[in-house]
Amino acid sequence: MAMKISVAINKGGVGKTLITLNLVGAIRKSFPSSKILVVDSDAQGNLTKSFQVKVNKDDNTIYDVFMGTGTVKEAIVSTYDTQIDVLPANADNNYLEFDKMEEFRDNILSWFVALIKQFRENISQISSIEGLKKLLNKKIDPSSNYFNALEGAFDDVEQDYDFIFFDTPPELKQVTSSVLTISDVVIIPFEPDISSVDGVTQLISRVNTLKEEFNPNLRIGGILANKVYNTNVHAKVINSMMKYANRNNYRYFDTEIPRSIKFADKLIRRGMPITMGYPDNEFAQYFFRLVKEMNEYGLLDENGKTMVIPNNLLKESEGEE
Repeated sequence: MAMKISVAINKGGVGKTLITLNLVGAIRKSFPSSKILVVDSDAQGNLTKSFQVKVNKDDNTIYDVFMGTGTVKEAIVSTYDTQIDVLPANADNNYLEFDKMEEFRDNILSWFVALIKQFRENISQISSIEGLKKLLNKKIDPSSNYFNALEGAFDDVEQDYDFIFFDTPPELKQVTSSVLTISDVVIIPFEPDISSVDGVTQLISRVNTLKEEFNPNLRIGGILANKVYNTNVHAKVINSMMKYANRNNYRYFDTEIPRSIKFADKLIRRGMPITMGYPDNEFAQYFFRLVKEMNEYGLLDENGKTMVIPNNLLKESEGEE
């Protein structure tokens, strides 16, 4: 059964895609025999492009999975690496909310027809207020799957993979919520600024709601600082976030990812995660540290156990970037 890990925060520019990309690369290198599915649910499709996957007009994407016009298995695409597959996304996801609204409208009409039918068939029950309440409690809720639109969608492929990673859009609407509803663990990255801190607290609130209503097995894996500068401002924000995490019993990762321009340049030139193309690189080592930390906390196993890392690429000391 695949371990499903999502990276989510309702703020753009925090680095969710690069974190997801390089976590996948670090897992690939650390567990060479593991099969990994990467799910891109952001309309920008940057994770899809990062694995050199091109989506043609008629190809199925995560949009089709949400709309019910295609299955996960039909949408999966192979990549340059035999152990990594991608479920792609493209600009179609920009219209998902609108298209789902049309579907919602159709559901409203179906619900209304069903309700009228129930009234007609059970007219004797509504001779009292209690009878009316009892009948209305049987109604179909046309919005019941808004936050769990992916329920059961991955059941047919979970046995084919060891890990499924989800990259999410910077929002808390249907896409992100539906991804979280089927995830085992969520990693919450933040850039040390005030607006990003607000995003963390809002996301955690949504996670707790989804956990209570849909997915009791969902775990908050931890809060991860990204794009960190060695400045007083960042130090103060990080200290505030650590206090918030400790006060509320949420994990704050010791690993903090610094900002790196050289890293971005190497990523573009090699066309793959830096953790795969340059695993000895100083910046890549942060992600191998993160994998080690996640493993120590049991976040790579559905039962919360620590796994043996077959190929430990974490260096004793960092080399030059």
